[in-house]
Amino acid sequence: MNISSWSTSKKGMISLFAGMLTTISSVAVGQVNTISQDTALYRFFRALHHADSNVVSVLHLGDSHIQAGFFPFTTAFFLQQDFGSAGRGWVFPYNLANTNGPSDYRWNSTGRWDVDKIIDRNKSTDLLGPGAMVITSRNEAPALAYSGRENDEKMDNNIRQAELFYDAGSDNSPVSIPGAGVDISATPFEGGPQTLRKASVTFPEAVQSFQVRWDRQTTQPFRFYGALLQNGNNGVLYSAVGVNGATFQQYNDNNTTLIAEMQVMQPQLVIISLGTNEAYGSLNAATFRSQLDDAVSTIRKYQPKACIVLTTPPECKRVSKKAYRRKVGKKYKTYYKIAYYPNPYIAVVTQQIMSYCRENGLACWNFNAVNKAMAAGFSGGWQGDHIHFNSRGYQLQGKLLYEALRNSYDKYLKVEKTHKNIAE
Repeated sequence: MNISSWSTSKKGMISLFAGMLTTISSVAVGQVNTISQDTALYRFFRALHHADSNVVSVLHLGDSHIQAGFFPFTTAFFLQQDFGSAGRGWVFPYNLANTNGPSDYRWNSTGRWDVDKIIDRNKSTDLLGPGAMVITSRNEAPALAYSGRENDEKMDNNIRQAELFYDAGSDNSPVSIPGAGVDISATPFEGGPQTLRKASVTFPEAVQSFQVRWDRQTTQPFRFYGALLQNGNNGVLYSAVGVNGATFQQYNDNNTTLIAEMQVMQPQLVIISLGTNEAYGSLNAATFRSQLDDAVSTIRKYQPKACIVLTTPPECKRVSKKAYRRKVGKKYKTYYKIAYYPNPYIAVVTQQIMSYCRENGLACWNFNAVNKAMAAGFSGGWQGDHIHFNSRGYQLQGKLLYEALRNSYDKYLKVEKTHKNIAE
């Protein structure tokens, strides 16, 4: 999925969203842009209400709609505008893995890296870590350099604390990070080898970039799983983990990733945006529902106090490409007529997610209904495959999720105020 880089300033972003949303009746949007069973989020809302004195962790889990960053990035931007920013959250060297990712940061390295992803059938390792991907090097002294975009008005890339997750292949592999204090601890999450480590890094002042080097005494593979970045402030810490092509079943087959996410990020809210890829395969409704339940059960087992909201997929289409010939001069040329038609399995996935949430007391954001109700607003937001949005479409989707969460939060505040008045 190729998505253009994010190039809108903070003021430009806000005016862009305002322009998009004023083209549609706010009343009509409000009727569908809601979160069902939103009382299931009240524990998270209580934490959010005190975000000025705590770090509130959010994990947004998904597929290609999440990996590019535009959708979760936008939701994070507006939540952090309201409740404060605790930092960048989860970051992974997507560019070193030769795949797309958020554009506000970059990793560099002089060495060659291989990658294993949750969607791969033949992986070199079963442990992929919290990011559902891992990069591997054979270098005896692997080094990485992280660089966040400086003076970024859209994302706070200041770093005071960082947690780096890696397996150096041996117990004796000193870590050096210039200008920082480093503390090494073992077993940051379950399922890993004895050489799995976490480097807890502290910087005396805020930085936007850092370098790290491991000096090893082994030829065993070195694996890097990613990092969790914080700025030292209270507020919302919004992490996004998405893998192009991912499904519920792949997260279940590699459930050490779900477990690691719960143990490393300790989210108070988990947003799950999956289901699109299932709708383009051989879908069985009962099987899909079972796979969804397995993922939710793992999250509930390892982070029982986390609130969960499931989102339904966009109104994606199938593409029909028909060839026809036309005479041009003395020769005939072949042209193609492209038509889009509904993917019936999108409706099946949507209904299964909604009914599962109703029956199990989970919050649900039916974005599919919002997408259809706002077809005009999204008309210029699709890529050519009509499965993915472009950056504009994802930004609108992220803003709408924020608005749905904010409306439910405001409703929660009214309920709490009423209860308080009755008690008095």
